[in-house]
Amino acid sequence: MPRFILINPSERKIFFEDLKSKIDSSWEAFYPKYNISRSMFFNYLSGRYFIPKKLFWRWVNEYSLKIPSIKEKVRPKYTRKKILKANLDEQLSEFIGAVNGDGHVAASNYEVCIVCDAREKDYLIHLNKIARSIFGTSFCFLYEPTRIKLRIYSKDIHKFLIEEFGLPVGNKLGKLKIPLQIKPSKKLLIAYIRGLFDTDGSFYLRRGKDPVVEITSADENFLNEVKGVLALLGFNPSNGKNRTFLYRKEDILRFFNRVKPANSKHLKKYQSFLNL
Repeated sequence: MPRFILINPSERKIFFEDLKSKIDSSWEAFYPKYNISRSMFFNYLSGRYFIPKKLFWRWVNEYSLKIPSIKEKVRPKYTRKKILKANLDEQLSEFIGAVNGDGHVAASNYEVCIVCDAREKDYLIHLNKIARSIFGTSFCFLYEPTRIKLRIYSKDIHKFLIEEFGLPVGNKLGKLKIPLQIKPSKKLLIAYIRGLFDTDGSFYLRRGKDPVVEITSADENFLNEVKGVLALLGFNPSNGKNRTFLYRKEDILRFFNRVKPANSKHLKKYQSFLNL
């Protein structure tokens, strides 16, 4: 089984400071020599991940490092997650919309994740149920001070989203598109808009009384595409800087009745508006 090294937290900073002084270069020039990604190396540095035993002793020996207080950890060998052969349906369209919203398909490590505010755990539970239904496996929750990540490391899911639906890898700016397979079906488009709005949208009252449904993005071409889909679905969208929005009251009512957002953050605000 793979073996890892856990460094005493009080000594970990000293260990890496010692390593930094010995390498006489930047971290960015250092970690590629060991076939480590940037995110993985800084997870070792922060203590979020244990350091592989062989790698730890290699650093100690190569750079004559002082050995800190350590514990050895044994973890079961990684087994590749088996996924179901996913068919394009409303659930998958909603999931893709969420990934295109506040999600990420990493350029390394086969990571797929969706990020939400720390107060939106209920919504990520909803998305995880969808993911389990689509792929036959659950994602994991990563809790941070102000946000929660729903993520998985899966070569099969990573490859499926990229090769089948053209989801952008790494930085999404300028590369976002609604998958061609979703466009012919209004049911799939509605589900896609639901996932997109739940992660990258907002509902608020302008001037304290006028309702607005808004989807934001820094990608102008993508916003134009979203605007076109909303128009196709019978809405009257407008574009502003980094946003597509609906402001007619009848559009707002129809949007929540037809698209049916699943994020309670939006639903609570909408219910408050109805109560007015």
